[in-house]
Amino acid sequence: MNASQQPLVSVVMATCNREHFLAPAIDSVLKQSVADLELIIADDGSGEPTRRVLRAWESDPRVSVMWLPHRGVPGAVRNAALQAARGRYLAFQDSDDVWLPDKLASQLAALTDTPGARWCYTACEHIDSRGSPIAPAHINPWRAHGGDIRDAVACLRAHTALPTVLVERELLDSAGYFDERMKLFEDHDLWLRLACLSEVAVVPQPLVKVRRHDEHYSGRDELAAAECRATFLERAWRAPISAAARTELRRIRAVQGGRVARLRARAGDRRAALESLRQSRRDGWRYARWWIDAAQVFFSAQSTRERALGQS
Repeated sequence: MNASQQPLVSVVMATCNREHFLAPAIDSVLKQSVADLELIIADDGSGEPTRRVLRAWESDPRVSVMWLPHRGVPGAVRNAALQAARGRYLAFQDSDDVWLPDKLASQLAALTDTPGARWCYTACEHIDSRGSPIAPAHINPWRAHGGDIRDAVACLRAHTALPTVLVERELLDSAGYFDERMKLFEDHDLWLRLACLSEVAVVPQPLVKVRRHDEHYSGRDELAAAECRATFLERAWRAPISAAARTELRRIRAVQGGRVARLRARAGDRRAALESLRQSRRDGWRYARWWIDAAQVFFSAQSTRERALGQS
């Protein structure tokens, strides 16, 4: 592809020290049946083993690598790649996941066949570090949510995994990019903004293999994940959703507030834990799960006081 020619699809990939999984992820993009694409890889300050793998792909004219200083914020790394992207459509690939060859072609066809839809996602399956299929216990079975999915996204019912999404460039520009203040749930935050602007097309075939492994970024910090989830839920509460979804979201927000309080207490931040309970108690008192977490917060505080008295 000529460097001055606009590609049909720009694929953006963020990576940091993923040398074990990079080659299959990149290869699955370049072997798409849609040949009119570019792949922009934003490297978040990886070490030499990953840099060595990336340099081997730079000879392909469809691939460009951005060598960035380490920030540890996936949304910021993806945004850097998005700024450089030139395609009419944008797709997201993670550096440890794998696309099937007709993934992009199927999505482009779905957008053509779905008037009013300006973005699209596919079903996915999960694999382990060796590529074998798995069924993670904490992830609900995939279900298609098409058309106006504001309610489904707001209530975390829509399983729109990042590497399954394809979006019109103009729509993404209108919605805004990833919120760089969020280290996690930044993709859900973006999907909600897209859903508020456009209906979505769905390809129900599992055209993406999402890899689950010990190095997975989202599994590193339980408290950070809970706080980012709570931030997303607050934004969802302010979104234009239905009355039924608002009732559902009221429960989800309240229970999440209790969970954040429990995790903050476990981390030793009693003041922040009590603040989480205060903010969520208006609706939280209705739900047994909130009371269980609240009790653990106060039990933790009592234990801390007893230890302090014992040491004095």
